[in-house]
Amino acid sequence: MEPQVVQLAPDEVAHLRSRFEALPEITSFRDIPELAARIAAYGMWREVGTVNDELARFIFDATTGEPVRRESLHADLVVWNELFGLRVSSTDSERLELRAASFYDVVHPTLSANGDGTLRALYIFPEIVDRIARAEGVDLVLVKPWGINSIFGGFDPTKGYYQTNFWEIENNDVLRFADLVRNGRLAFLGTHDLIAHIAGVNRRAFDALKVTADGLYRVVDAYFGGRKPTIAASIVPYTAVVVLDDLAQPPSYGSASHLRALRALETQIAAGTIVPDMPVLLTKFPPSFQKVIVASRTPDAPGVEALVESMVHEIAGASLPA
Repeated sequence: MEPQVVQLAPDEVAHLRSRFEALPEITSFRDIPELAARIAAYGMWREVGTVNDELARFIFDATTGEPVRRESLHADLVVWNELFGLRVSSTDSERLELRAASFYDVVHPTLSANGDGTLRALYIFPEIVDRIARAEGVDLVLVKPWGINSIFGGFDPTKGYYQTNFWEIENNDVLRFADLVRNGRLAFLGTHDLIAHIAGVNRRAFDALKVTADGLYRVVDAYFGGRKPTIAASIVPYTAVVVLDDLAQPPSYGSASHLRALRALETQIAAGTIVPDMPVLLTKFPPSFQKVIVASRTPDAPGVEALVESMVHEIAGASLPA
C-alpha cells in the first residue's frame, strides 16, 4: 500500500489543538501514540521549508553534491499502514542524500529510497521514531507549553521561534528541560527535536547525561527555592540550560568544553550573587551570554570561568531597583 497524502482542514487543525490543550503538561508518546504522531508530524510540517526548518541543512542533491535550497523543500502529511507521518521532498532534486548518518536512522528506508541508494523523498513516522528512541531507553514526550508557543502559536514562517528569547526565560524552561533529561525524556514537537536530539540517541551516553541534568536541576531548584525568579536571576540558569541542550545532542555527548562551562555556571548559580526574587528591572541582556555559549562550543577555549563571572557582573550592573 502506497502512503496516502492527507490535508487537515482548518476545523481539523482546531480539533487537533483542542485535543492537545486537554493533555497534561507532559505526555508520553507511548500513552497516546496516534495523537502524539499527528501533533509531531503537524509540527514538523509547519516548519519544513521555513527559517525554522532544521532538517534542511543536512539535505543535499546527490548528483551535484550541493545542498538543496531550503525553499525547495515541501512537506506533505501522509498516512501509511495506519501510521500518521510526514513526507519531505524537494523541487530541486529527486536524488537526495543526507549529510548526517543518524538522519538516515529516522527516515523510512523502503518508502524513501530510489533504487540506487539515493532518496526520492524523506518519509518520517513519529511512532517509528518513538520506538527507536525507546530502544535506547529514552521516552519521547509532548510538552504542552512548548507546543502552544510553537506548533499552535502565532506562527510566522519568516521568523524563527527556536532562539534565545524572554518567553523561555520567563517560563523557567531551565527546570522543565533539566527535569525531562534527568528522567530520560526528550520532547518531540518539531524538526529541531528530531535532528538535534533524537536522531542518533544513544543509551550509554544518555545515561551519563541524565546524571549531568540531575545535577543542574538540583542546583537551580535549590537556588530558586520555590520563589518566582526575576528575569535578572533567570539568565545564568537559562545560559546553563542552553549548554545542557547542546550536551543533549549526540554530536556533543560528553563534550569536555560544555561540561566545563556548565560547572562554571553551576558554581555561580550556587553562589547566589543575584538574589532570585529581589525586585529589580533588567535594562540590558548581558553581552557575555553569547561569549559563554561560544566558549562552551570551542574545545580547549580558555577562560570560560572568567566569562561566566563577567556575565554575572553585567547582569548585576544592568539591574535597577523596581
